[in-house]
Amino acid sequence: MSSVLVISEKYYPFSGAELVIHEVIKMLKHHGFKITVITGSGRIQGVNGVNYLYSPILNMSSKIELWTYYNIYRRYFDKWILSNDVVYIPRLSYPLIPQAKRLRRKIIVHVLDLQPIDYEAIVYHPYENYKHNILSRIQKSVSDELLEYQSVRRAVVSGLVTPFNGLCAQWLSKADVVICECKRIAHIIEREIPALIGKIKIISNPLPNVPFMSKELNTGKSFLYGGGTLYGKGITTLVEASLSMYKKYPSLKLILARINNARWKSLLSKLNSLFVIYGNLKYREFLELHRAASALIVPTLIEEFPMIVLESMLAGTIPIASKTGGIPEMVQGTFAEKLLFTPGSVNELTDRMEQILTLSPEQLADIGMQLRAEVMKKYDKKVITDKLVRVFEV
Repeated sequence: MSSVLVISEKYYPFSGAELVIHEVIKMLKHHGFKITVITGSGRIQGVNGVNYLYSPILNMSSKIELWTYYNIYRRYFDKWILSNDVVYIPRLSYPLIPQAKRLRRKIIVHVLDLQPIDYEAIVYHPYENYKHNILSRIQKSVSDELLEYQSVRRAVVSGLVTPFNGLCAQWLSKADVVICECKRIAHIIEREIPALIGKIKIISNPLPNVPFMSKELNTGKSFLYGGGTLYGKGITTLVEASLSMYKKYPSLKLILARINNARWKSLLSKLNSLFVIYGNLKYREFLELHRAASALIVPTLIEEFPMIVLESMLAGTIPIASKTGGIPEMVQGTFAEKLLFTPGSVNELTDRMEQILTLSPEQLADIGMQLRAEVMKKYDKKVITDKLVRVFEV
């Protein structure tokens, strides 16, 4: 069986993307692949039998620093590339693609966000309005940093380095296979990087091991949100809709997780009769919050494939999600499809929340079990595994 070198700056349990990488590695190991992972994360939850190596080169605070250090220390990776049959790049290590190509190794890139076409990896819905000239992209990067982090310093730096993101298209064009999570993301990548047409494989992420979460007896007027305070995740849409609903339903509760921004914490804490606030949680701790929630709200404004929607259906919680990115593909043919709403529409979101409030606990449980069964059938483990194994074989 092939040996695979994985180069991932961060690793599970860092974030949702790293959970996907972890699940792919677990699946490959189960099917006999020999795997070595080089990461910049010091504390990880690894897979038994996988060789993990820490490299400070990968532990950089920004993409431009990471790419600079790759160019300085590129020879450091030669021995690892030569010792493996396949090089798997699921995050940002694109500068190593030409190097691995020169060393005649199979290169697989996993696109888990839109980093290849946007320095901030933020493409607002609809992608068709995305502006392609470099001045517009610089302006967008500056605006994104100000909206997401309220940092003038980050905005200036981001504006200066945004032009370098154009190198991603050149690097990726040398890959043998590019894995995209859904049709929508594949369409965007192909439109932006035509050289990848014919190299893209649409393979959904392996489903994580999420148990069905039985609802607490008092569940009925609580909603869950796990997107943090980033503007692109739709936090402002959520808060505005929640305040509107609170006037009509004073017993309403919004369970907000991953709220770490001090300014947002201060603002939301003043409304603590409505919001229940959590900071960073371990993965399983966040899943436990589903027990108290009638539905999960995913008001994202960007083109993405948020695993939190699939996790919600596996947990038996109805997702109310924006009609963007790969979300319509995830929920197609399920009850959750009826609850999709236009990104940024407060009126549509409140309407969907009210629809949930009309359901009895028994109806919530029945729909939840049906959603779990439908998502497990749609994203069949064996089908996804077979596709991934074929891609990684040499």
